[in-house]
Amino acid sequence: MRVAAIVVTFNRRDLLLQTLAALEAQDSSLEHIYVIDNASTDDTWETLQKYTPSVPMTRMRLKENTGGAGGFFTGMDHAYEGGYDAFWVMDDDTIPRPDALRHLVNGLEEAAQYRNGEMPSYAGSMVVWKDGNACFMNFPTPTWDWMTPLAHGKKWMNLDCTSFVSCLVTREAVEECGLPYPEYFIWFDDAEYTYRLSKWRSGIFVPASIADHMMGQNTAVFWGEVTEDNFWKFSKGARNQVAASISLRRLDILASVFQGMVSQMRRSPAPLKLKLRLARAALSGLAFRPKVRYPRSMLRER
Repeated sequence: MRVAAIVVTFNRRDLLLQTLAALEAQDSSLEHIYVIDNASTDDTWETLQKYTPSVPMTRMRLKENTGGAGGFFTGMDHAYEGGYDAFWVMDDDTIPRPDALRHLVNGLEEAAQYRNGEMPSYAGSMVVWKDGNACFMNFPTPTWDWMTPLAHGKKWMNLDCTSFVSCLVTREAVEECGLPYPEYFIWFDDAEYTYRLSKWRSGIFVPASIADHMMGQNTAVFWGEVTEDNFWKFSKGARNQVAASISLRRLDILASVFQGMVSQMRRSPAPLKLKLRLARAALSGLAFRPKVRYPRSMLRER
């Protein structure tokens, strides 16, 4: 399996260098690295230009910050055109262990045999925080039948959804389901995309594949923590979750976001005006309808 890694970065030069070093240290063949610089305002781009990788690397600097969603859209599009079989996506604060890729590839291949030749749409790693505990931001969502492979002695389980912190997406899945929505910008773009892939063919969680997520704090999204400074992220997250619930026809997601917002906002010290703005952002997701886009060469073929 020919694998290309896709790393999206913005103003995190030092962490990015750690990510690149971890990719180059993989004990399984990684054929190419695509680094998408989301118009960083520090010296990330200058550092990338001087960087001498041991794995072939394509460096791309975008004219404006398109968010993680836009960066992964661009990176996966270019990697698809490169002819690779699978695309290993991650943020610039992801440090995959040396055997992480090998376990993901082995998991996909074993699952394909188990599923009578049908390879899962993606494979996700177990994501841990700096202290070795599970990373709350990156908990995967299992399918209703997640235990079935385990009952047959397999070392992976079926997934409905996972994050873009070490997720290996197959080429066939991109051909069937398209690319991530760049319009999501940030938050829930990875969840929507892997839910979308799983509607076609469920993914898998491979706990033997481990990635360290070097985020500042080990916390999940809590709507009650919205402030003026972080509102731009919270508003996009609320909008995107509602939009995804509609496009995926998942009323459980819709119910979860509204239930979570109501219960968490009751205990929040945020001003009422800010809470109302966040509610309006969530409601805007009802009319937010990005179109699925496919790689450029597929558009020419259609």
